[in-house]
Amino acid sequence: MKHIERQGTAPVGALLLQYSLPAVAGFLGSALYQLVDRILVGRGVGTEAMAAVTCAYPLTMLGLGVGLWLGTGTGSKISTALGQGDIDEGERVLGQSLRLSFQLGALLALALIVFARPLLRLCSAEGAVLEMAVPFLRIIAAGQVFLVAIVGMGSIVRVQGRPVLSLLFMTFGNVLNALFAAIAIFGLGLGVIGAAIGTGFAVCLNFLAYVAFLQSRASALHIRRRHLGADRALARSILSLGAPMLLMQLLGAVVFLAANHGASTAGARGVAAVGVFNTVALFLIYPPLGIAQAMQPLVAFNRGARKPERVRALLGRTLTATSLMGISAAGLVCLFPGAVAAWFTRTDTSLIDIVREGLPWVMLSVALFSVPATAAHYYLAVQQVRPAGLLLLGRQLLLIPLFSLLPLALGFSGLYLAPALADLPFAILGAVLMRREWRALSEPSEVAVDVAEASSEVAEA
Repeated sequence: MKHIERQGTAPVGALLLQYSLPAVAGFLGSALYQLVDRILVGRGVGTEAMAAVTCAYPLTMLGLGVGLWLGTGTGSKISTALGQGDIDEGERVLGQSLRLSFQLGALLALALIVFARPLLRLCSAEGAVLEMAVPFLRIIAAGQVFLVAIVGMGSIVRVQGRPVLSLLFMTFGNVLNALFAAIAIFGLGLGVIGAAIGTGFAVCLNFLAYVAFLQSRASALHIRRRHLGADRALARSILSLGAPMLLMQLLGAVVFLAANHGASTAGARGVAAVGVFNTVALFLIYPPLGIAQAMQPLVAFNRGARKPERVRALLGRTLTATSLMGISAAGLVCLFPGAVAAWFTRTDTSLIDIVREGLPWVMLSVALFSVPATAAHYYLAVQQVRPAGLLLLGRQLLLIPLFSLLPLALGFSGLYLAPALADLPFAILGAVLMRREWRALSEPSEVAVDVAEASSEVAEA
């Protein structure tokens, strides 16, 4: 029980650092996968190939969304079962999750393979870009079954108290993907198809590694044949618990779709530039997001323990850390936008010029993102769903029309202005809400707890 009690007694700074490192490393691993993939394709194949990968990205996000859908519901139910000491129930949930992973993953893969061409046209792929994107998507789609299962299994490993091991599995998959893609592109000359094949092999091997762990003595839960049969009630429960995560991923895919559509007026080079903007921005916002997520269980624990002074300290340190990270990272990229652009191509100077011009504006979004992200995770911790949902989803809902309309009014420059314009109002809202919470937490302990509980009741009403 010591590791649980430490959440309410250990120094706040050390505790936040301890919880943040695995979360930040995990997010960076995911972002690094996208970064390395874009760099390998851009430098090893060319601008049109990078545009093809960018057009396919909103569709490949669907596999991640389904995995998070299942992983969130599965993790919640297994955590409850383990807390009750019911291993058999935990294994029943594991079996049902694995069955759903293969069923939903197979349906998604079939849809992407059969409808690859019309779906990619919807994502603004045309001409040579479309011809590259179709085989890339079809090969990637074949691995969606394993990708969905891997994301769900990551949650199963974490809820067994193994966040570092889950991180190691993720890192293993990312390293394999980069290695196989590099060999296929530069060693075998397979082009963009090679990148897809490399990803497919990496995903399959990563899946086997998860299965090997779950079937080993080191795992508290194991895959049992008797639990792989259909259980409609349990399946519905898993799917309903994870539905918000699926909604977030679907909305994110629509945002990328709108961005690709707006960029298509500038041809393949414009779509490739959007891919660079998104990749760099995600790589920079994931570390602050990891810290905000690490804060969430600590705030929830100390609020439940009626220790508002520790909640206030956690909130203050998190806001400071995430804001400094966002601003400093954005500032560094603004100093060297041309150098960053050159990572993604060896010969296309026009692409470098577009990215060099747009990156400083995109970095405004990175600098603003930390405040609403921290505020949203704070509200999730204190179980105030409405303000958390507004801060998490509002930006995406605003980005969709901005990506569609601004390029019509301002040309290509509207694409890199849209993220900053979407983030600004929510950064202001997040700052106002956090100032209110800070004042409430500054009251004497009993008063602060009462205020927080009353605030929660009002938000839920």
